[in-house]
Amino acid sequence: MSTILFASVIYQAVLALIHTHLHHTSAQVVALTELLIYLACILVLARRIKLEFVTIAALVFAYLVLLSIFRNALELKGFRDIVIPLLFFWLGRHVADIRYTDRILKILVLTVVMVGLFELFFLPQYTSLLNIFSYYVSTGTVTINTNYISDSALNLNGLRPEGIGRTIFPSLLGPHRVSSVFLEPVSLGNFAVIVAAWGLSKSTADYKNMLLFLLSAIGLITLSDSRYGLIVVTLLIGMRIVVKGRVNRVVIILPFIAIAALLLIGSFYKGGLADNVMGRLFWTGDTLLTFDVAKLFGVRGFDIPYGDMGYAYLLSRWGVLLCLMLWGALWMTKMNDACGERFRAYAALYIALILTVSGTSFFALKTAGLLWFLVGSSVGGCAKTVPRVYRANRRETAERELSYAT
Repeated sequence: MSTILFASVIYQAVLALIHTHLHHTSAQVVALTELLIYLACILVLARRIKLEFVTIAALVFAYLVLLSIFRNALELKGFRDIVIPLLFFWLGRHVADIRYTDRILKILVLTVVMVGLFELFFLPQYTSLLNIFSYYVSTGTVTINTNYISDSALNLNGLRPEGIGRTIFPSLLGPHRVSSVFLEPVSLGNFAVIVAAWGLSKSTADYKNMLLFLLSAIGLITLSDSRYGLIVVTLLIGMRIVVKGRVNRVVIILPFIAIAALLLIGSFYKGGLADNVMGRLFWTGDTLLTFDVAKLFGVRGFDIPYGDMGYAYLLSRWGVLLCLMLWGALWMTKMNDACGERFRAYAALYIALILTVSGTSFFALKTAGLLWFLVGSSVGGCAKTVPRVYRANRRETAERELSYAT
């Protein structure tokens, strides 16, 4: 179980390492690696498969097949994107033990922090190990002529260009944005938000873990200079202080508020498209205004690269019906305690806001797998109890990892 989660987080870094020193990596190799991770998930789930999982997966895939018939085309990206929440949510349900999940996440955070500090203080050695720009060129993510910073082996957003500059501690950290094992700082910022959400969902009795995860997240946001992470973690802290109990469920309406706000910005904002927050919001809102009924239901426009326009990307790939069904399913899932309720609300805030400024990063396996694993783990509750199995031998512990919580 832990091996699958680690692989989902670091597989891009491993492939970049292989690309830099052993053999050129292609988009097909990346896709094959992801497929192997998904197959590993299926093997674990198949040991004690649940009828409800089979039913949900069958309905979702049947809907996407029907959508493909109406489109007269097979859009595999939509199928791939839905696989991640389905598989990793149920992996989390497999564990349903918060102490086990905490341990995995702590090791992941420690790994990310250590690699991030290595990148910060030993950048030449880091880029000699991982030629990130060459890796992304080889996998078709970027082209050579898009590298506006000459002689840089980092990703395009690994350095803040002149005129924009770093947001957090610019004089201390300079233009470099740390990527750690994620190869680009956007995903590191997203990872930090997920870690912060997990920490803030803890009860006050578990304040040590709360502070550990929260402070780690703040440190990673600082290293990656994630403006999105800075804003969202500030909102999460405000929610933790102000919002109590079932009031957290008010976040269910946030995507609709976000879409309405985007449409208003697209209609009335006069600043136009620019590489800033309002410019990106205007771009998304202006694009959503062009959506007709066919695009809303995912029949047309599914083959358009919507870039950083998350809601446009989501609606065009899945259609409004599947989006509403999955969003409703998230909120109909029963959480056993206040910690689970809080984390679901914080995860929903993360989802609703990231789709306003980013297209595919929400679906990136290196962060999406972890998010849905944590959501699945939360269904089992967040109580600080040590199950008897952890006082047993290793074999019993391994066997428990492969069984669902009752």
